[in-house]
Amino acid sequence: MDKKQTVGQATASMVLGILSLIMFGLLTAVPAVICGHIARGKIKKNPAELTGEGSALAGLIMGYVSIGLHVLLVPFILAAVAIPLMSGNMDRAMATEGQAGLSTVGMAAQIHWAENGSFDGIESIGDFKSIESGDLDGFGFQEEDYVLVSLIDGENYVMSATGGNEENETTVVMRVIDGGIHWEIDRSD
Repeated sequence: MDKKQTVGQATASMVLGILSLIMFGLLTAVPAVICGHIARGKIKKNPAELTGEGSALAGLIMGYVSIGLHVLLVPFILAAVAIPLMSGNMDRAMATEGQAGLSTVGMAAQIHWAENGSFDGIESIGDFKSIESGDLDGFGFQEEDYVLVSLIDGENYVMSATGGNEENETTVVMRVIDGGIHWEIDRSD
């Protein structure tokens, strides 16, 4: 009685299937499935001379399990990475919106100072003639979120804006001292 020959793809399928579960994932899972199907096809055509059905089947099962795990787990892994990154982008976007709004108010303050030589009669953002209702309304900040802290002269003033929501609030402070702008950003999580 002649000994049956083991199909090489059956052994390869099993080894690749094991590797796909241990460390290489899809890199070896897909070849494990391909080799497993090829091996089983060869064995079915010539069962009297070829063996390795068990190894081929084991490789197929491990390969498909690995592919299934990747299909199920990859979206969760991507979400776990992307959500914190997106949250950081939202924080930066909020700070940038606050800075842009305060820059608009700062420009209005400079225009008012240049035209009037004082800040007399300016008690709130709405008192600047160059800012119209709605100019400061954005995603995280509304016109009422902007506050004039102190107005000394055209080159020295402080204003702030606090926007966002209770869970993710951002406060931006613009200090203009001797014409130089200094920013402070505070994010509460």
